[in-house]
Parts: sequence; C-alpha cells; structure tokens
Amino acid sequence: MDQELLDGIRQIIREEISGVESDVSTLKTDVSSLKNDVAEMKPQLKENTDMLRVLLANSETHGAEIKQLNHRVAKIEGINKRQDKLESGLLNHRHEVVFKIGEAVFED
Repeated sequence: MDQELLDGIRQIIREEISGVESDVSTLKTDVSSLKNDVAEMKPQLKENTDMLRVLLANSETHGAEIKQLNHRVAKIEGINKRQDKLESGLLNHRHEVVFKIGEAVFED
C-alpha cells in the first residue's frame, strides 16, 4: 500500500511537471520571438534617433535664423519710422523768403 501511495504521488508530480514543461516551452518560444522582434527594431530605432538629432539641429539653426531675421526687421522698421518722420517734417516745412530792396552798393 505504501508503494501504491508513492506511485500515485509520482503520477501527480509527472502530470504537474508536464504542464510546467509545456508552459516553459511556450515561454521559450515567446522569448525567442521577442528577441527577433527587438533585433529587427534596433536598426529602425537607430535610424529614427539619428533623424531626430538632425531635425533638432536643423530646428536650432532655423530658430537662430528667425531670431536674426526678427532683429533685421525691427531695425528696418525703426529706419522706416525715422524716414516717415523726416518726410512728414519736410512736407510741412515752409520757408519765408524776404527780399529787401535798397540802394545798390558798389565796391571799388
């Protein structure tokens, strides 16, 4: 009877182990599949990262160029305001010309 008990326990253990082995086998397959997926993604990830770095550098360059253009536009606007002020002053500028009539003076 003790042998029958041991045989029963062994059978239960075998059944449990077979389920675990199946799970381990499935996990190995899944991990292998994940490794392949990651290996395929690495080059694309590197390419994307490189593109982002280039875009960031270009963005910084364009930002500096826009800042420089804004400065130039502000300078031109200031010049235009001064020119408009001068033109306005000249349009309303009047001179009074006075002629004095007197005796002619001759020099010897």
